[in-house]
Amino acid sequence: MKTRLSILFFFLFISLTAQSFKLVDDIINTAIQDSIFPGATILIGNENSMIYGKAYGNFTYDKNSPKVENNSIYDLASVTKAFGTNFCVMKLVDEKKLDINKPVAFYLPEFSTNGKGNVRVVDLLIHESGLQAYYSPSLNEEKTHILDTIKTLNLSYETGERTLYSCLNFVSTMMVVESIIKEPMYKFYADNFTIPLQMNRTMFNPNDEFKKCCAPTTPELQGVVHDPLARGLKGLSGNAGLFSTTEDLSKLCQLLLNKGVYDNKRYLSDEVISNFTSRYSPQSTRAIGFDTRSEDGSASSGQYFSDGTFGHLGYTGTSIWIDPVRKIYVIFLTNRVYPDDKVSIRNVRPKVYDAAILSLENK
Repeated sequence: MKTRLSILFFFLFISLTAQSFKLVDDIINTAIQDSIFPGATILIGNENSMIYGKAYGNFTYDKNSPKVENNSIYDLASVTKAFGTNFCVMKLVDEKKLDINKPVAFYLPEFSTNGKGNVRVVDLLIHESGLQAYYSPSLNEEKTHILDTIKTLNLSYETGERTLYSCLNFVSTMMVVESIIKEPMYKFYADNFTIPLQMNRTMFNPNDEFKKCCAPTTPELQGVVHDPLARGLKGLSGNAGLFSTTEDLSKLCQLLLNKGVYDNKRYLSDEVISNFTSRYSPQSTRAIGFDTRSEDGSASSGQYFSDGTFGHLGYTGTSIWIDPVRKIYVIFLTNRVYPDDKVSIRNVRPKVYDAAILSLENK
């Protein structure tokens, strides 16, 4: 009898939770009907637990394609910068192996060419380095040639003069990290975060088994990074290339909300998290490696997230926003670039994040 009552209460809880987040469901389902993206996953949680998670739609617009599951894997695109590369940077800062106020050339001497000698690591992390926005590799260009080209580029503007979001900043950051750890960054990231946190569906370059679980970004790319620069770097880059799920990413969100601790184990110091997640630049919304919520009404996190909210967006249709005041996070993953990158998710994102807050606060 007790078992039957437990099952009944479980399903009642699931039903009430689903009803509470009906506004979220309606917005995402409408976006799927409007062909903004074929499918999505969302996870809403706090510093202690996951509150609501759901999967929507299919891998593609073909209704016979696989249905999206809560553990479906998405190409995170530039979310890699904040929740991949930047975690490695924070770890090295904690270990006193990296000083972000030192010039990049202190770690990469060849970076000093063409007037870049005074560019600091922090200038890369806040996108004020002076590097151009992007570099498009030519077909079959060797990885070493791509990296050497980025290291020897001229500045496109004076360091600190303005903010220009640049993927090259985080490729350069990856090179700084690897110059310190003397191994590929993806291995350091796995050893320090994904393996101990049991993020078993978070990886660069998914193998054939995991590729089947990845939402495709084009008819030709499933489990292969969408970003051309990261693809030129064999999927192992600092600007893009990480694949993950909402559940795996929730562990990093909880770790940040709990000042570096997850499941009673410390991964990062409170001090480094506080420093990296606070707005740093007076001329942009940038924190160190993260973005923060804009105050001009254009925030992709909507209108209800608190001041001090931080996170990042990904070009493929991914996003994470963490509210340290409410102590909640929302992870919203889509493959909006499928099949031909002609549709924008710009108007949908803030509606989803607004709906999450309204649902949590029962407004």
